[in-house]
Amino acid sequence: MASGSPPIPERGVATLSAAVWDAARLKAEVIGPLAALEEVGHQAADAAAQTLGLSRRQVYALIRRARQGAGLVTDMTPGRSSGGKGKGRLPEPVERIIRELLQKRFLTKQKRSQAAFYREVAQACRTQKLPVPARNTVALRIARLDPVKTVLSRKGRDAARELQGAGGVPPAITAPLEQVQIDHTVIDVIVVDERDRRPIGRPYLTIAIDVFTRCVPGMVVTLEAPSAVSAGLCLAHAACDKRPWLEALKAIFAQPLEKVKLAFLWCPVLKA
Repeated sequence: MASGSPPIPERGVATLSAAVWDAARLKAEVIGPLAALEEVGHQAADAAAQTLGLSRRQVYALIRRARQGAGLVTDMTPGRSSGGKGKGRLPEPVERIIRELLQKRFLTKQKRSQAAFYREVAQACRTQKLPVPARNTVALRIARLDPVKTVLSRKGRDAARELQGAGGVPPAITAPLEQVQIDHTVIDVIVVDERDRRPIGRPYLTIAIDVFTRCVPGMVVTLEAPSAVSAGLCLAHAACDKRPWLEALKAIFAQPLEKVKLAFLWCPVLKA
């Protein structure tokens, strides 16, 4: 074939088995007359479905394929998926057009809508005589963008600040007690009066957690809302010898944590 000749489309007929080819011919014989009709009723579709051993929905899908095809038996052959779960099914030139227009036209301060962006993608594909992707396909490519980069490019740094972290790289934790975090939660119990049994309230648990080992070096339970006092009591409990406390509770312990050296502390109350 000459170098300047257009490529011949390959329909894969030579690789089809005899059974697949016979099934395609039967489908073409049954579906062809139905595709020529303006409207296909349920009765005709059910008759074709019974002949082909398919469902009514599959018959209508074959009719639609026959109307969009070239009127050949190969229109009824099973299609080959060009992708799969998590993979794109568009031709690479179309994917390249979408990627380029996303950077040049969508991720800009003009904040084009998805509808306007899709029209530009469709126009670019038609100009290069490429298949036009579906609107949902283009919307899926937009949804896969990094939300922080998208907001940063379209709305600016102030709008993207809400989606970003505090910034910087946290220190690496390589040993126990290098970093202890403190947090608070409401205990799912109600404390009642010892005499009248009237409800007093739900207590709060303030707990210190070692990031490296996930063990608990200190804790405190209070009836007051979380504050700097409860955080300080938790720190004191984490740093002090807990043997007397555990012996008073008649708890069995192996080696309680004590003398905690904090390299970094996070606490919602202290804001440290």
